[in-house]
Amino acid sequence: MWVYLALLLWRTSVPAHLHLPHVGEDATFSPRLVQRARSFERLLDWNWVVATTVSLAAYAVLARKGGQLANRLRLRPVNAGIVVGLLTLTVVWAVTLPFAVVATWWERRHGISRESYEAVLAGSWLALLSASAIAFVLLAIALLLAHRLGRSWWIAAGPLVAAVLLVLQLVSPLLTSIGTHPVPSPSLRRDIRVLERREHAGAPSVRVDDVSGRTTEANAFSIGVGPTARVIIWNTLLDGRFSRAEVRFVIGHELGHVARRHVLRGIAWFALLVLPILCVVALVADVRRPGTVPLALLVIAIAQLVLLPVRNTISRRYESEADWIGLKGTNDAAAARRLFVGFVSTSLQDPSPPGWVHVLLDDHPTPLQRVEMTRAWQAGRSR
Repeated sequence: MWVYLALLLWRTSVPAHLHLPHVGEDATFSPRLVQRARSFERLLDWNWVVATTVSLAAYAVLARKGGQLANRLRLRPVNAGIVVGLLTLTVVWAVTLPFAVVATWWERRHGISRESYEAVLAGSWLALLSASAIAFVLLAIALLLAHRLGRSWWIAAGPLVAAVLLVLQLVSPLLTSIGTHPVPSPSLRRDIRVLERREHAGAPSVRVDDVSGRTTEANAFSIGVGPTARVIIWNTLLDGRFSRAEVRFVIGHELGHVARRHVLRGIAWFALLVLPILCVVALVADVRRPGTVPLALLVIAIAQLVLLPVRNTISRRYESEADWIGLKGTNDAAAARRLFVGFVSTSLQDPSPPGWVHVLLDDHPTPLQRVEMTRAWQAGRSR
């Protein structure tokens, strides 16, 4: 059943045997821009490697000290396990915070970030509070089930954890939309309505978020499921650097995510992948003992790292499908190519990063691969 469901989720509307023609990097992007983008991304890539290594080391240290921490609390097992788990996550956040500051410094130096260091620290603190609230719920579910069901707790915990994620995806778009505003351009609103009909995406809310005070990067994303599905466009996409046709393709891409229910399918993938992870956790750590909670979190962190290539491959398939739907909806491959070149210029994305970076860190196809898809779509249309 697990394999059957995974195969269903794996399917996309992109032709199974689509061949991407080779497109020379130098013919698409200027050598100077490519060199600048590679220099920018290399430090961020290695910053991630070191931060990940440090976080795993912190988990390992706390896994060894877990028993001592739990004994000092003098709480009931479930309560002690929750407190030890939250303390572990806070320590890991603290030791990786300097790497977030380094990333901000590098982005500010290259004109990508406009955030102050104070704002970065405040945002990171708020992110910790949000993550802690979610972790509190998840730890409570896992530990209560472990005390009732023993080592088989993971079987019941998997669906419950997925249900929590589903609720978050229903509620979070309402919070994310606070401070956003409707699309101001009447012509762009007409384009959106046309794309919604062509792509059978329904009528999700499309909002604009003012991020120009924080970044020069241009972006858009789709969030939510069912009645809360919506598309958020950064106002940096509408500041004149991108043409109306390019913005139209971005919206067509995001509506493709909505039409194909990629957020909901992502939750289904999470439900499938979380089961083997929790199974391994149950085998390695008896979470009925509070002192083993840091070890359980270490196992989860390692499992997430091991599954990162799988998760990124799934994400890239869905992003490719959204590109394909956007091309069919806009019928404008030239605009899509200009957009991908523009993203490299404004966000300093490496058009063709090293293999290990693409496998571990890229949840989108490379800009060069996306340009190649426009060529493949155009070639298929001309036949």
